[in-house]
Amino acid sequence: MDAIDKKLITRLQEDGRVTFTDLGKSVGLSHVGVRARLNRLLRDGSMKISANLGAEKLNIKTAVILIEAESFERLNELVKTFKDCPRLVFMSTLMGAHNLMAVMIAEDLSTLESMVVGTCSLRSQKGVRRSEAHISETTVYPPHLPIRLTVDKNDIAPCHIRCDICERYKNGKCLACPATRFYSGPL
Repeated sequence: MDAIDKKLITRLQEDGRVTFTDLGKSVGLSHVGVRARLNRLLRDGSMKISANLGAEKLNIKTAVILIEAESFERLNELVKTFKDCPRLVFMSTLMGAHNLMAVMIAEDLSTLESMVVGTCSLRSQKGVRRSEAHISETTVYPPHLPIRLTVDKNDIAPCHIRCDICERYKNGKCLACPATRFYSGPL
C-alpha cells in the first residue's frame, strides 16, 4: 500500500460515495487509474467496502465481553460458534489473562443483559473458565458500526440456540436473535 492508496482510502473513509473522478482529482489520477487501484486493494484483501449503521440513531447498546477459555481447542470452538452472530461487531483473540474479546450489540439494555448472562451468552458456554462483561454507556467512536442485518430468518440462531424456548425471550426480556423469525426488534 503506497501513499496514493492511503489517500484514496482516507478519502473513501470520509465519504464512501465519492466518485472515481473526484478521487482521481485528489490524487492526480484518472478515474480509470483510481478504479484499477481500488480493485487491486479489494482483490488482495487490503480493503473492504461496506455499509455501517448509526449506533446512536438505532439506540444501540454495546458490551465488551472478555473470556478465558480453558483450552486453545475450546477457544476455537467459541470463535466458530459465534463468528456469524448478528450481534457480534468485533472479535479478537488476546494474550494475557483473557484469551478472547467480543464486542456485542443490542437494541436495549434488557436484550444486552441476555447476551451477557443468558443462554446465548459467550460467558455461559462450555469451557469458559472465567469472564468479564463491560456494558458501555454511550458509543462515542466510531459513530457507525458494522451491524449485520439478516433478511432470511431461521428458527435457530447462528450460535445454535433456539430463542423461542429461552425464558428471557418468553418473559419479554429479550428481542431474540435478529437472524431468527422470533426477532421483534428494528434490525
